[in-house]
Amino acid sequence: MTSTKKKAAEAESGDAQVPQSKSETKNGKAKRASKQPVNPFWDFSLAVYERAGTAPACLALQDSKNLDVNLLLFCCWAGSLGHALKPAEIASLTKAVKPWQADVVSPLRALRRQLHSGGDYEGSSAALLGKIKDAELEAEAVQQQMLFEVLPLETGEASAKIAAENLKTYAKLVKVECDSAVTADLAAVLRGAFPLLAPLEAVWTLI
Repeated sequence: MTSTKKKAAEAESGDAQVPQSKSETKNGKAKRASKQPVNPFWDFSLAVYERAGTAPACLALQDSKNLDVNLLLFCCWAGSLGHALKPAEIASLTKAVKPWQADVVSPLRALRRQLHSGGDYEGSSAALLGKIKDAELEAEAVQQQMLFEVLPLETGEASAKIAAENLKTYAKLVKVECDSAVTADLAAVLRGAFPLLAPLEAVWTLI
């Protein structure tokens, strides 16, 4: 797992899935992926990802445990609507977006990271890097639209506890052990979705 300092630096540079929206801001507000339909899950994700601590935690879970950031956010969004996700529902969501994630999102992310790292390409790729960031953002929006359409959710009473259970169900489904480090990162994601939770309260909600 990367250090806190490194994760923060990566988050600031837009080195994540959803946070490209944060790197493309105007007047402090995240820019919507222009070609994608409006959906409340996307709006929720933009708001959550901008909160302190969420991006580094999502990066750690993505890079060290191969957890999908959009699915982590969907687990929290479902909890914000009072919906407890069944393992079969999460499996269905995962299956629905896996080809797009593997064939489009991941290659775009890898290319962006390669260009962002500089090396032989330093100084000659700024314009291309910007275009790739925009394309990755659009790809993320497409994936979120897929999730939104695969499992439509009705509005219910928001519950941090349900969101926490959703996160744990997802982790268990993909055989990720919720050790102390994973729990700490999941707690940071949970606090992004439910900012009134105190840090220790978020951890205890996941235990």
